[in-house]
Amino acid sequence: MKHRPPKRITQQQITGQQGVAFVERVVLEMGFTWHPTNAGLEGGIDGFIEIRDPETGDLTNNIIQVQVKATERLWISETRDEFTYLCNDRDIDYWMRANTPVALVAVRPKGDEAYWVNVRQLFSDPKRRLDRHIRFDKKTQRFEASAASALMRLAVPKDVGPYLPATYHSEKLISNLLEVTSFPASIYVACTEYRRPEEVFSWAKERGVRLPSGWVLTDKTIHSVHDLWEEPWVELVDKGTVDRFEVEEWVQTDDPDRQREFVRLMNQVLREDMRVHRLWHSKDEKCFFFPTRRGEDGRPASRTYRYRSLQHQASSEVVKIEVHRKTGEIYYCRHDAFKHLFLRVGGNWHLAITPHYVFTTDGRMPHPSGEDLLSGLKRQEHQQALLGQVVMWQYKLTHIRPKELFDTDDEQQPLLAFGDLLRAECDRGVDDQDWLGTETAQADTDDDDDWDAGGLF
Repeated sequence: MKHRPPKRITQQQITGQQGVAFVERVVLEMGFTWHPTNAGLEGGIDGFIEIRDPETGDLTNNIIQVQVKATERLWISETRDEFTYLCNDRDIDYWMRANTPVALVAVRPKGDEAYWVNVRQLFSDPKRRLDRHIRFDKKTQRFEASAASALMRLAVPKDVGPYLPATYHSEKLISNLLEVTSFPASIYVACTEYRRPEEVFSWAKERGVRLPSGWVLTDKTIHSVHDLWEEPWVELVDKGTVDRFEVEEWVQTDDPDRQREFVRLMNQVLREDMRVHRLWHSKDEKCFFFPTRRGEDGRPASRTYRYRSLQHQASSEVVKIEVHRKTGEIYYCRHDAFKHLFLRVGGNWHLAITPHYVFTTDGRMPHPSGEDLLSGLKRQEHQQALLGQVVMWQYKLTHIRPKELFDTDDEQQPLLAFGDLLRAECDRGVDDQDWLGTETAQADTDDDDDWDAGGLF
């Protein structure tokens, strides 16, 4: 009788199966599902990861093919921080023919460690494909539960947007809505013979009279927060038609036409208040901005504003002077600015603050390349920079320093008063580092200590 050798399973097969088991365990820790391929018919792919919402249990039918390469030996050129893996030509050809993402997972089961890479993306570069080597970074490419977000981004098609399931954790949200806590006490309405604001300005200029903002003219009717029975207003209107309303009648109105008229009027009131806050108005940009100050040489000088941020005393360079390195001439002046919008939210009026910048040639004249300079700056901004600016403007609009108040000609007080930014707290959120790029997320956390105090929404 002819001797037949017994069936055997090699140590490499055991190690390979241990590697697959390790990957399955980690996938389940992520909250996803693992579908192993038929071991007898497997042609290079050991299984599929299907993305599942860990909170609801909903399956997405978005999958990643996985090939596991397990070993108990050292990898090529392995150090404490990295190693190299040499791929087989046939494996690369097989991966690149796939119509779904393919992840290669290098596992050392006894060391309880694994690392992964998106091979279809990596080998889309012809030079890399010809080289066949993959250099793994042990810190950034670890295959563990924390890699779940990266796998989600890999699995979900780009045309349907990112799939980032919300997790249960408390998150503080800070809006750009600044509550209006006080309005002018009264609104006056009267008829006038003038039809256009320009006619009223001409009348005032001829008489050498300064008319403060805080009024609007519509259909030969003036609406004003200033007493129209007093000089110089009484000369502009038909005194017998002057009527006075409590501001609350306008604040609480649900009439859309009256709301629009009220907002128009408050926009003019805000413009007058910005004189008290020592801010300039840009008619072209439709915003308010910090003006430059003059240095000893008479040239525009940079300006720093100190304020209280969410957690500590802070300062910001609100006017920056950029000069040519060779000539020393001013290239541009950049002014911190904000655009605004009055909105009623939950029955209360708020000022929506949108951070902005104004570029000038000398502190006054608009810069001819202002739009390009603004676009370049906006591309570099991140969420926490915007939050910091909103908080700065909130402080500016709620604090008047004595030297600013008494430096005005008439020592007037602002007609509008503001409170705090509208805030909210929710029990679900998305980790910012999941949707921000790694470098951007790191910049956000590094630049501002207020990161833990809340996020802008």
